[in-house]
Amino acid sequence: MSAAISKKLWFGHLYLGIAISLPLLIIAASGIVLAFYDDLRYAAPPYRLTTPVYQTRDAHALAEAVRRQYPSHRLEVLFLPTAPEHSARARLAGMEPLLVFVHPGTAAILEVKGAADLDWLDWLRELHRGSMLGLVGQIAASVVGLGTLFLWAMGLWLWLRRSATAKRQRRRVKLFHGSVAIHRQTGLLLGGPIAVLALLGALLNFAGPLMQWLDPPPAIVTPTSTQQLTTLPLPRLVDAAVNGYHDSPLERIYFPATASQPWRFRFLDGSWVFVDGQNGTLLKLKTPSSHWTMLLYPLHSGKLLGIYGHWLLVLFGSVLLFLVGSGLCHGWRIIKPRCYPVLELFKRHFNKL
Repeated sequence: MSAAISKKLWFGHLYLGIAISLPLLIIAASGIVLAFYDDLRYAAPPYRLTTPVYQTRDAHALAEAVRRQYPSHRLEVLFLPTAPEHSARARLAGMEPLLVFVHPGTAAILEVKGAADLDWLDWLRELHRGSMLGLVGQIAASVVGLGTLFLWAMGLWLWLRRSATAKRQRRRVKLFHGSVAIHRQTGLLLGGPIAVLALLGALLNFAGPLMQWLDPPPAIVTPTSTQQLTTLPLPRLVDAAVNGYHDSPLERIYFPATASQPWRFRFLDGSWVFVDGQNGTLLKLKTPSSHWTMLLYPLHSGKLLGIYGHWLLVLFGSVLLFLVGSGLCHGWRIIKPRCYPVLELFKRHFNKL
């Protein structure tokens, strides 16, 4: 590798890091907090019950209680309690989408809020994904994730080559030699896992379209007859889903909007079961090991690693904050002399005013 190419790569690493530093700081800081999402989410009512419930009503009773209370809305998703201190929830579609909290023991309505009303934890999650700015924000967040991968790749390539340009730059920043050395060694040791985590996040932002394209859910072929299609009772559909997958408790039930859509059942480990609502046939089973797109969320959230996964995310997030901060300090030391002519020009201009 020639010195000219090495120099371009070094400055490419520097300026790319400066360009994506602000969103990286936001994503890293919010990711550290979101590593404890479940603990924070169920820390207070209405998500958390004041008294744990050990004998819960079945999904049919919870769904009927919500339907009786809101007959003009359509039940979209029923979130079942996965712990004795968790409440059940129902997401309703209608003129005013609602999120209804239900007591799992009595099926009583605990609280109702607009589905679009975000609390601070929802807002932080949207900020982490970039979706606060819509599709543009999601694309920008994914680009930042890919940029992290390029940063690590360029830094690794420069370190492996031990270019003379990098050595000259190190001699010019003797005052920052310790922080630069720590930055380099930390990036080499943990930059790879952090880059992979960022890449997973970039893909996870568009997991829905990816799954629809690469591993689409099954569709139901409706018969061409004049008879009205009938749906099996919810308890039979739940039994069909639970009998089809025994490895994890049922977490959510997605109610189809049309007869051509299957019933979707999501389990606590991230697996999905698709059931035909007309006859209770198991159409498809998707587990975290059935397709690589199913691993995006378990890996990015650390859930695949069990109870210690969130602490690993805290470590990676803290390291990323250090890498961004130390990189900015080092970069400012390099580009500061280049800024003097511009600063002097602005100073003369304002003095004339």
